[in-house]
This record gives sequence, C-alpha cells and structure tokens, in this order.
Amino acid sequence: MFVRAFGGAAAVAAVGLYLHSAFGPSYSRNVSATPAEVRSALEDLDIRNAPGAPASDPSRSGGVAPTFQLTEQGDDMIWTIMSGDKVAVRLIAHLAATDGGQHTKVTAEVERGDAPDDYVAPAFRSTSLTRSLFGMVLDQELDQMHVTQSADSATCQKILADFEASAPSADQQAGFGGVARTALKLNALEGQLKAAGCPVNAPGNFEEPKAQLTADSGAPPPVTTGGGNGGAKFEPGKPMLDLSKH
Repeated sequence: MFVRAFGGAAAVAAVGLYLHSAFGPSYSRNVSATPAEVRSALEDLDIRNAPGAPASDPSRSGGVAPTFQLTEQGDDMIWTIMSGDKVAVRLIAHLAATDGGQHTKVTAEVERGDAPDDYVAPAFRSTSLTRSLFGMVLDQELDQMHVTQSADSATCQKILADFEASAPSADQQAGFGGVARTALKLNALEGQLKAAGCPVNAPGNFEEPKAQLTADSGAPPPVTTGGGNGGAKFEPGKPMLDLSKH
C-alpha cells in the first residue's frame, strides 16, 4: 500500500487524511444478502490488513502486542482490541435486516477504550482514523458479495450526475495537486456508490482509481475508475464522465 513510503507518525497522518477524504466521518452500506450471510462473510475480517498494517509493530505501542477478539451481541459484530488487560478500541458492525430480511444495511461504530495512548497503536488512538480503516476492511469483505442495484438504476445515475456536475475546472485539474484531488473525489464517489448498493468493481463499472506522474511529461496522465463504457475518466480540460453512455 502507499503508506509504506512513509514512516511513523507521518504514515498515520497520511492514511488519516486520505481515508477521511475518501470515506468521510461515517460508514453505511447496503448489501444484497441476508444478515446471516453478511455475518459469515465478516467473520474473517482482520483490521491488521488495513493500510499501514496497524498494530503489527509492538514498538509503536509501548512494546505491548495487541490481542483481538470477536464477539456477537444481537445484530452486532464486535471486534475488541486489547492492550494488556485494558481495551484499546472496539470495532462494531451493526447488521440491520432490510427488504424482509433479504438485504442487509451495514453501519460501523468505533468506541475508544481505557488503554493509555502510549500502549495503543497510533492507528487506534483516533476514533475517526480507526473508523475509516474499519470501513476499508469492511469494504474489502463486502466487495465480494452481490450489490442491490443495477448500474442504470435511478439512484446510481443520480450519484453519477451529481459527481459530473461537481467536476473541477481545467485549471483545478492541472498538476499533481489536481490529480490527487481528483483521485480523492473518485474514491468518495466509489463510497457513495457502495453505500447506495450500486455496482463498483464489476467489469465496465467502477474500480479504485490509479494515478501516476511520468518524469518526461509535464501533464498528468488520465485517471480512470474502471474500463469499458461504464468507467469515469479524468483528463485535464475534459469531462470526467460521459453520462450519455450510462
């Protein structure tokens, strides 16, 4: 992941800025599966697989290696991260049945425990950062499940139209900063589509954007989210989406 290029607190700050822009302050997603099916899919969730490999380096938490425990209470799945005999943080996934129990709305909550910061991994000291990391690993698990709406549904089309209407100008798109801002906007778009149950990773729809700058070119290359006729494409001075193809 991109955070391997950073070290210590800089990595945590970089991850926090990226995820806050991409995922926002809360997590909500609709899944076309029963709560039992969602629960089964989430049983192997591991927050240590999030960007920056949080809690993988005990030297960052006073030499205390965290322990992880999954419990269930009603419709909630709770991952408790312990630091010694104290709670570092609790990650809670609420699974609410919808559409007569055939679909599930997944929301996330994070509760900071009583473990002192010096004995807690940096990624778990801030509830907002932890919630964003939790949302990312939830998405990784839920991406493997079916979505609830087709790409041409009214809801999905409105999200795309609103995104196109807020596209930056050619001047705003120029340079590395423009590419970075566009990548964040595309990640935010992906979050909106997922929350609404729109397809994201299917062929011809949306995938995580990838961007790079070449040393022999002063202009940024296109940033895309997927292939075929369903993807969004960013080129300086040109529309980011062609809604006529949706």
